[in-house]
Amino acid sequence: LAETSRPRAAPRLLGAVVAMSEPLRIGLIADIQYADVEDGADFSGRETRRFRNSLELVKDSVRIWNEAGAEVVVQLGDIIDGRNGPHSLGCTEVALCTVLSVLGECAAPERFDLIGNHELYNLKRWMLPESGLRCIGRGNKTYRSERLNDVWEAIILDPYEVCIMGYESDEHPLFEEARNILMTQNPSTLNGAADWFAGLPAEKHRYVPFNGAVSEEQLQWLDGALQDVVDSGRMAIVFTHIPVHAPATAEKTVVWNAEAVQAVLHRHGKGVVAVFAGHDHNGGYAVDEAGLHHVTMSSPLTTPVGFDSCCAVLECHSDGSARFIAHGRACVESGSNGGGRAYAELTLKKGASNEPSLPSLAELAEGGNRPATAVACQLLKSSRMDTCCCWPWASWTWRQSSRWRPPAATPHSP
Repeated sequence: LAETSRPRAAPRLLGAVVAMSEPLRIGLIADIQYADVEDGADFSGRETRRFRNSLELVKDSVRIWNEAGAEVVVQLGDIIDGRNGPHSLGCTEVALCTVLSVLGECAAPERFDLIGNHELYNLKRWMLPESGLRCIGRGNKTYRSERLNDVWEAIILDPYEVCIMGYESDEHPLFEEARNILMTQNPSTLNGAADWFAGLPAEKHRYVPFNGAVSEEQLQWLDGALQDVVDSGRMAIVFTHIPVHAPATAEKTVVWNAEAVQAVLHRHGKGVVAVFAGHDHNGGYAVDEAGLHHVTMSSPLTTPVGFDSCCAVLECHSDGSARFIAHGRACVESGSNGGGRAYAELTLKKGASNEPSLPSLAELAEGGNRPATAVACQLLKSSRMDTCCCWPWASWTWRQSSRWRPPAATPHSP
């Protein structure tokens, strides 16, 4: 990106322990997907996407975080939409600068940016360190641990280390690994099929190009990082763009090797409180068999006009518990196509039980909420969830070069 306009991350000492107040407050947001274009829809036509309005919700989020005294912000990936990329509008730099300048108004001294699929639609991996995104850690790794204070550690995963996006060469070993996984599990994604899911068992819906996997090296690192957390008597929060627990999302928005990731998390269960993700714009929440909380945050991109917020503040207490405070419909019932009841708060500790306390969109519509009425009518058109965060274009073609590119004559899928 051009040196003159690229937002520069403030210098910081990675891993330094910062004196923070009680509780530590973290601002959370996922899937902003800003683009300076008119509203559109996803590939299925069932999900309305408000590209410019998402930026307004970021501004509102910054206000909320500043009022709450957030000391860290975690942006869970997909900061801008893929249509900004080189195969479409060609304005990646402008879009990034626009969103980063708004996030820069937040008083929090630290921000962590995660890598989502839309980052890789816009940028090659070698471009990330100079992009203005704060997504690179020690040793130039895209996964890392960040010690927040004497109690809390942030564990940041890269679920696209094994994927078919972002690598400069088709011969990169992780690209090859991803291609082999797709060829084995869902070859229709590589042969130009119009429907990637036709006849595919639900448990294999995750094997699509907009998802990826955590590498074996990263899994080994995660095991060691969590062991350090447990040995030091601290607590960890895990952040990943793609969810790792299907009940907290949909089958088609899950890390390819989610079970392997969960196995590591469960091995160090007493030191891990929750996993936060985005990717599925409809959001969700579930607790797994080991008592680990999985929160999938809803997207500002699909927030109906009239709902002014879609973010959260996470309060991390010195006793090892945390409280997720939602603003707007930042977390809703899983499997509800984004229209279910919403959670006002989540208590995050082992053994805690949480129930949604805010009305569904249908219930709001019955009460005369006009934005909710419009959305509820749209949701009734479909009895199943076909809207996900992921297609940047209406279709993909697998070229002889083995590289994904958008067909030039195909309109973008919003």
